[in-house]
Amino acid sequence: MKSFYVIMLSIAFNLFLCNVLFSQNTDENNLENTPITEANTAKNKLCPECSRVYPGDVSFCSIDGKQLVEYDAVDLICPTCKEKAKPGENFCKKDGTPLIIQPIEDQKDFNESIENLTPAEIAQKIQTYVDEGNRLKKEEKYAEALNEFKKAVLLHSDNVSIHFSMAGIYWKLANQQQALFHLDACEELFEALPEEQKSHVNYQRIREDVDTYIYKLEKGLPPEEKEKRNKRALEKRNKKMKAALEKNRDKWSEMILIPAGKFIMGSKEDEFIPEETPQHEVYLDAYYIDKYEVTNALYWEFLQYINETGDHSKCYPQEPKDKNHAPGTLHTNWDYPYYDYPDYPVSRVDWYDAYAYAAWAGKRLPTEAEWEKAARGTDGRRYPWGNVWDSTLANVGPSGSLKIGSYETGKSIYGCYDVIGSVSEWCNDWYHPEYYQKSPSMNPQGPDYSTGVRIIKGASLFAPYAYKMRCAVRIFGKPEDRNKSIGFRCAKDYNPEAGENSKK
Repeated sequence: MKSFYVIMLSIAFNLFLCNVLFSQNTDENNLENTPITEANTAKNKLCPECSRVYPGDVSFCSIDGKQLVEYDAVDLICPTCKEKAKPGENFCKKDGTPLIIQPIEDQKDFNESIENLTPAEIAQKIQTYVDEGNRLKKEEKYAEALNEFKKAVLLHSDNVSIHFSMAGIYWKLANQQQALFHLDACEELFEALPEEQKSHVNYQRIREDVDTYIYKLEKGLPPEEKEKRNKRALEKRNKKMKAALEKNRDKWSEMILIPAGKFIMGSKEDEFIPEETPQHEVYLDAYYIDKYEVTNALYWEFLQYINETGDHSKCYPQEPKDKNHAPGTLHTNWDYPYYDYPDYPVSRVDWYDAYAYAAWAGKRLPTEAEWEKAARGTDGRRYPWGNVWDSTLANVGPSGSLKIGSYETGKSIYGCYDVIGSVSEWCNDWYHPEYYQKSPSMNPQGPDYSTGVRIIKGASLFAPYAYKMRCAVRIFGKPEDRNKSIGFRCAKDYNPEAGENSKK
């Protein structure tokens, strides 16, 4: 029976990727484009305390005054301890784990003949119910559609696409708690997938989208429930980050020695970009630079230190007051699901954040010249691999991976990953459009006075066309600017006496 469910989980995942979830051309499967409307059905309600059933137009129990919940006949259990939940519960009282629909083999009304059906026959039954549910949903017959999806989920409770469809219907019925329940089920099922499926680019994006919808729904929860979910999410993130750092810290912290010598910096006049000209030869002393962009996990560790110690001694002296260095923008904060992924490049950090992290890590931000040499080598090539653009070599566009180091063949001649694509990167220098006309030929540091904006190098995943992907492109931003397309990597002075220890 166990192998049967493994097979079914794989089938469900493939259906999930190909047919049901996140259709780009229809709003019916896109929760973000689905407005919450008032339910048009009066469903029976249940008291979570005494289990009395009331008509749908009653809100509170007449015996104990508890707020009623919508009655759903499907039994829920904890996937960890297998204990059956009481009506109205969404989390295990023992460990806080989100509850799941009771597996089919434990349901009282389970028809044992299901074991005699092949996985293909089960999948066909599921698809029949799903198709009917989708048809009814298009006709806005949400209660009837929900019943079809419930039949499907009773046939197999580990089908991600069905849970997502049910979440969409509950969203339509303005029942955010039930919508969250089924999105939580999606998350639990994601965790059970084999590693090879988790590494799929589509999986990464779908998983992040599901997490984003959970994040949006949580905003409307009562404060007590929201706090409970936030606490659970934080504990889950901390556990995930610690495990990821234990496994990958050395890899993500690795630095590459860029040897001393000359390289060609900037662009020729025929590029028609004045601030990149004149193209000139620059000598740099040897230095180290990060092999990878700083990840969410590495930055999480830095934030843990800041929060626990309040030590800002390594931060930029003129940084804004009361800065906690948590990434984010006005609408997207550190609790945003993007930051739950340890191997994503940290983004939405400003220059002060990048400076503070680098100093805390015993490093510094690279100069513009150091970044450009590490990205293009010594011969003035346009891209890390040569002079001809090839989108398959860079982490760009909607098909790009969000994980650092995903494009082996696109790394620079020195071995730096994601210098083009992924996220753009803060450098230490102040920006001036005419700096190249008078910059020193040895170890340039940028203008020695404030111009109000800092250098950003390396086009991001979101760059609109290949011309912006060139290593010589100069971008700039105010030190306090934060954007989803901007992260950073660190550099370090070369100390020959320190040997291998200076590479981390």
